[in-house]
Amino acid sequence: MKTTIENLEFPCEIKKKLKMKVSMGNLEVEFIDGHLIKFDKTNLSVQEPYKIIVSNKKNTLIALLYDNKDKIYLPSDNAIISLTKYISLLNTMNKMY
Repeated sequence: MKTTIENLEFPCEIKKKLKMKVSMGNLEVEFIDGHLIKFDKTNLSVQEPYKIIVSNKKNTLIALLYDNKDKIYLPSDNAIISLTKYISLLNTMNKMY
């Protein structure tokens, strides 16, 4: 089966919000684009979510962002949190260097 993969650029508004509201002093942040994988000759497709990988000297936190840009999925906790709570979590993580 042939597939087509389209790159989905990471949303600029989320990057801006995080850079404005999170103190990034002790954090390394990586934004990874998502992908849309289409199966040719079908009406099926799969979306690979955007990823945010944040790390400090002690911890690494991976978060997934789907189409709903106000909700963030944390696979390590199997939890969906709001963007506001995620920002608070990152600010706490920044203080735990």
